[in-house]
Amino acid sequence: MITDDAIVVRIERLTPDRVEDYLTFFDHEHGPAFADNLEWARCYCHYYQVPPALHWPSLDGNANRAAMRERIVSGEMEGFLAYGDQGVVGWVNAQPYHKLRHACARLRIPAPLLPVPSHEAAAIVCFVVTPSWRRKGVARALLHGALDDLLARGIRVVDAFPWKAGPDETAPVDHYHGTLSMFVAAGFAPIAEHETMTVVRKSVLRGGRSKEALQAGDVVPDP
Repeated sequence: MITDDAIVVRIERLTPDRVEDYLTFFDHEHGPAFADNLEWARCYCHYYQVPPALHWPSLDGNANRAAMRERIVSGEMEGFLAYGDQGVVGWVNAQPYHKLRHACARLRIPAPLLPVPSHEAAAIVCFVVTPSWRRKGVARALLHGALDDLLARGIRVVDAFPWKAGPDETAPVDHYHGTLSMFVAAGFAPIAEHETMTVVRKSVLRGGRSKEALQAGDVVPDP
């Protein structure tokens, strides 16, 4: 259970037994996730799982729903759900890098160099909060819940990709990667700048590796 000044939510890792909770939250044009943005309602947070060779507009809501169901029940999809008093109110797509192989290509940036094997590094690529629960600390609760779980499981590096949104850009679509200020407050530091986004990283020190080395990205190959 994570509490905030304004909210009380429960953060749970997405597991196969939570597949119906996930689908109900996202369900195309009916679920609360995109109640105010029907253009994105067909996504089901499938976008960053899809190879760029596949034409994204060719996948409709039913195709994305079916694909995500299979990924979740097979254990190939990870992330975290925020539960309020009447069900799911938020989601963060936070997974080990080896389960987000196409994310950086979809973001149109080079993949950050990793100082650890990809199964010991994770990426955060999307937050979704139902409209009535926004600006109440749900994204922050999701971030801290995800970090606690990932780091407890041996993840040593976590990257995120906040958009470079201006002060007048306040729509949810401008901040669905999370805000730079939220990540900095959680201990992330910038490691790369791109035209539309900043790459930030949080590292956990182990085995005498310096914080500077982990932040900079001394490359460690996968086994």
